[in-house]
Amino acid sequence: MKLSRVVQTGFLLSETMIAISIFSAVSLALIMGFVSLERNFAATTDFATNHTDAVRISDYLALDLRRALSIVTTQNDTTITIPSYYDVNGNPVTPQLDGEGGVTYNGGAVVTIRYYLSNGTIYRRQDAATPVAIAENVSDFVFTVTDLGMVATTKITFNPMFNPHGPSQSAIAATAVYNITLLRNSPAD
Repeated sequence: MKLSRVVQTGFLLSETMIAISIFSAVSLALIMGFVSLERNFAATTDFATNHTDAVRISDYLALDLRRALSIVTTQNDTTITIPSYYDVNGNPVTPQLDGEGGVTYNGGAVVTIRYYLSNGTIYRRQDAATPVAIAENVSDFVFTVTDLGMVATTKITFNPMFNPHGPSQSAIAATAVYNITLLRNSPAD
């Protein structure tokens, strides 16, 4: 009878150490990639949010300013008066000539629109309706009327949301959005 030889198989300590180091390097690279992708996603989301708010407020302001009859401005607060283009039922009214080269709507009735900054959010309020938030994360809202009351300039400064250096470091500079609108009517300040 022949005795069979028992062969023990396994990894040597040096082979195990090399395998662990390769696995650790690959794992570290994957973790760093995931963290980088997450930060990139957060930065892109913050940018898109601020950009959407900037476009929205620019559209609202340009529409209201082109129709403005009067503008009253203070720091972080602006009130715009526009003609009332609709009757009490919400139907459009026919404009009437006033005999002096002007046009009136709805018997000269007006709508008051107020833009104001409160707790980092710019709100738009039409007459006594509930205010609507149209831009968030705002630090400053500056409104000026220049060129003999014919050009309105707004500057809206958004707080930086994304900090590329982590929460312990100071954030990058804020983004300012400018909007310049040529007024159709000569508003009285």
